[in-house]
Amino acid sequence: MRYGMMIELEKCVGCLACVSACKEQWDTGPGAARDWVYTYEHGRRGEDLGITFYPGLCMQCEDRPCTRDCPTGATYRNENGVVVVNPDVCIGCGNCVSGCAYGARRFDPEKKIIEKCNFCAPYVARGETPACVQTCLARCRHFGNLDDPKGDLARRIRESGAKPLVTAKVNIGPKVYYSGDKQREHILSRNVIRSPETSWLTNLWSHYSLPLLRPLVPAASALVVLGGLVVNLRSRASQGPAPHAEKAQVGEETGPVPAGRSETLPRHRAGMRVLHWFNLLSWILLLATGTALMSAERFVIVNERYVNWMANLFGAPDGLLRFHVLWGLLWALVIVPVFLVYKKAGVEALREVRLTGDDMRWLLRKPWAMLGISRQPLPPQDKYNAGQKLFAIFVLLSTALIILTGFVMAFHLGSTTLVAACIFVHKILVATLLVGLSVHVTMAAIMREERPALRSMFSGRVSRAFAESHNAKWVMEYDKRKEAMEERG
Repeated sequence: MRYGMMIELEKCVGCLACVSACKEQWDTGPGAARDWVYTYEHGRRGEDLGITFYPGLCMQCEDRPCTRDCPTGATYRNENGVVVVNPDVCIGCGNCVSGCAYGARRFDPEKKIIEKCNFCAPYVARGETPACVQTCLARCRHFGNLDDPKGDLARRIRESGAKPLVTAKVNIGPKVYYSGDKQREHILSRNVIRSPETSWLTNLWSHYSLPLLRPLVPAASALVVLGGLVVNLRSRASQGPAPHAEKAQVGEETGPVPAGRSETLPRHRAGMRVLHWFNLLSWILLLATGTALMSAERFVIVNERYVNWMANLFGAPDGLLRFHVLWGLLWALVIVPVFLVYKKAGVEALREVRLTGDDMRWLLRKPWAMLGISRQPLPPQDKYNAGQKLFAIFVLLSTALIILTGFVMAFHLGSTTLVAACIFVHKILVATLLVGLSVHVTMAAIMREERPALRSMFSGRVSRAFAESHNAKWVMEYDKRKEAMEERG
């Protein structure tokens, strides 16, 4: 079954009853409309002066170029061939607007979504006719099944010679027919049809970003992990611990330690450890659901099978989006306050990630030390080494932008251009952070000399031997604070 419509232009009187009924039926806000009636004057006074009314709406095109560029798949064709918009999935990016040849997609500034005619699909499903057909005072609108040759709609189209509004350049299979040859020509002469265009977001994402990110992110992450394994092999081949980690390994993996060296130091408070693992869980859930939300033909990140599987897992695409948004809100509402509390409104965090001269020298020497090329001692480090500081700075800035862009998309804040830009920024930041996280995980879990730092995220403590080897400055500060407290106590 393919639903369609026919409009007798020679009967239309431009009363706007159809527009009014549509607005009331669908509660479209000011400036938004699912259908319209334009008035075109033509001819000359005293000769062939006349008026043609153009009742326009979504043409429900067979080719439907507009559906290919909806990032979340909110706009799609249903089982009756009608192109519809799921308001629960639409984020109001407006990316579909440029793909419509008839200007039938409008942004509703109140609902913050894209409105378009859907032939009153929910009402037709229960046996009613579209609102515009019911209220047409001139009875010039007719609705029915195009695939039924004996039906009223097909008969009227044949008898009247009605045709869709198409041109030699643009013919994408519209299913709305217009009778009245002269009136139809007057409408076409006003250039009401334009070639569908792809938006800047679609061009940027599908032609440049996606082809680059798809192979680059997995390849870079795999290369980082492989590099960590190679460094471990080189370390084992060169007898025992990796360079500059001898002290860290004594007592933790190799045997007895001198008196006093078995002491452990408090490194991570319980709240920060809980926050760390909650953050990890959130990243896994948000990444799994977020990639599945990109379901459009030219936006899909993984593949269509994964998209469908995730949508079915949550019942429907709107359920998937709802979970992603709700968990994203929970993630933001948990990590931001807890972080600010434990990091003294961010002051402590800024102090911990401040880069020093020793940090810059460490960054230059560390790669060569890891590869076993250089045996030159590394500069002493603070609680976090220079690599961890750089990663923390990147994570802090990226997380803030990811949360901000997520809020814009989830609550449709700002213009369609802003929402579209946020889609791009959100996805690029996530992809870039994935590479950074692969480095983080490799250094913590795979690199043999760094594993005590990972264990400290469970126990909250680290051995003095490891700390003195990797974070000498921090140990000195800790000892000074401890001595000061003992003197006051």
